Amino acid sequence: LDRVTERDMARREPDAGLLALSRPAKFGEVDAFLSHSWDDDPKSKWKSIQAWRRDFKKHHGREPRVWIDKYCLDQSNIHNELPSVPHFVTCCTALVVLYGRNYLNRLWCVTELAVFAQATGFRKVNWKLVASNVPKVDILLGLESFDCRHATCSRPEETDRLLQSLEATFGSFEAVNHSVREMLRCAGNADNFVSVLGTQGSAPR
Repeated sequence: LDRVTERDMARREPDAGLLALSRPAKFGEVDAFLSHSWDDDPKSKWKSIQAWRRDFKKHHGREPRVWIDKYCLDQSNIHNELPSVPHFVTCCTALVVLYGRNYLNRLWCVTELAVFAQATGFRKVNWKLVASNVPKVDILLGLESFDCRHATCSRPEETDRLLQSLEATFGSFEAVNHSVREMLRCAGNADNFVSVLGTQGSAPR
């Protein structure tokens, strides 16, 4: 994670050059899949990353090895790369959700959350929800109205394709919604929830 910079994470434009900073890894060698929305506030997101990173280094004594889309997907061939994302999710040891105001509006974020829950069992998974400027009560209150069909991708045809894939995989959209709701309800567990408040300044790298 020490290869990741605040500047790169803040940029909304794809940068194919970031792929050169990634390294091959075998199943189980990647400590966490970092799930995030490119639309969320970059300073808040950076604080979330650093909060989780400090906690990981405290317990493991080393830098975490992570999967981040900006660095681990070929951004020059993104539409061919995206179908592999669910596979990458399940190959990582843990899921770290960088939860911001726009997280559940992005269909890829919803997909990552649902796929991880299905693959590992949401009650037993190794995961963290790191919330920036989103109180826990707001997250929990928003769950009842959550519907994956309201989330979108950057391209309408990609939204349609991904919704079709989710429905086929889970059997129904309500099954997808149930997985996501139950996963986020686990945020009520102190072991899973980390709150990061404030957007001024940035945490040390």
